[in-house]
Amino acid sequence: MSGDSSIPQSSTDKPARVIANLGTELLIQTDCGKKLNASAKKNLGLLVTGDLVTWQTDGYGNTRVTESLKRTGTLARTDRRGKAKPIATNVSQVIVVTAPRPPFDTLLIDRYCVAAAEIGAEIAVVINKTDLLNSESGNAADSIEQLYGKLGYKVARCCVKQTGGLAAVAKLLDEQVSILVGQSGVGKSSILKNLMPQHDIKTGDLSDNSGLGRHTTTVTNWYPLPNNGAIIDSPGVRLFSLEHLDSVNIQAGFREIADHATRCKFNNCTHQHEPECAVLTALTNGAIHPDRYEHFLQLLNSE
Repeated sequence: MSGDSSIPQSSTDKPARVIANLGTELLIQTDCGKKLNASAKKNLGLLVTGDLVTWQTDGYGNTRVTESLKRTGTLARTDRRGKAKPIATNVSQVIVVTAPRPPFDTLLIDRYCVAAAEIGAEIAVVINKTDLLNSESGNAADSIEQLYGKLGYKVARCCVKQTGGLAAVAKLLDEQVSILVGQSGVGKSSILKNLMPQHDIKTGDLSDNSGLGRHTTTVTNWYPLPNNGAIIDSPGVRLFSLEHLDSVNIQAGFREIADHATRCKFNNCTHQHEPECAVLTALTNGAIHPDRYEHFLQLLNSE
């Protein structure tokens, strides 16, 4: 699914896009590129980065969002009430950034694979900070590249400290509305800063005590790209909950498991103990990676 960040014209109020939700107000960008701070009508619900809206200005010069237009590709996580909370919308590609520091987290990658599959978005995995790879983490990086590449996902390596080190990432962005996601400290903001030096993007270092990342990005921001594309920078996470999704959604996010599941004897097979389970057979034969299967069970039984 290709991205299209163009703003459709409205026959009533003026069109714009939400490029950041600042909490008490929105930052919107009009079709002519002007950025405005705006409030929103109370009945519009939570508006997030990427939303297409209409707006008008009152007699006092205050800007107000009057309507939220149709969404596609809304990336969401589970909130404290167990409901889906949108993070960004009109997304066509989820780029999961991972790095040797903080340590690789393939369970988090798989969580995003599930979330992306649920909204019909493409997935790409970026292994950042390749200059920090040693023998152990280098083997882990090779395993990630082989596993997700074999599954048909786009995989790229990059290093912002090397000349031309972001070429593979830049190629992923062509004609897509991409959101950068991943743990705090994996270098999402550094990638974006080097791709788009014209923007004032803050970057940070890992905590010396924990080795984990600090939250450099606190607001989800939209940056337009040529050819109707865009890139969205989101705050880092340590957990991305999917409790609002059911077992069907979770299975769909593990594409190799979903494929083998069509050949199970029972339609309601849980792929854990049933006879003639094609998933368990594929696991035994090595067609399904044991880590992916374990992550599938973990999400299935805990979400």
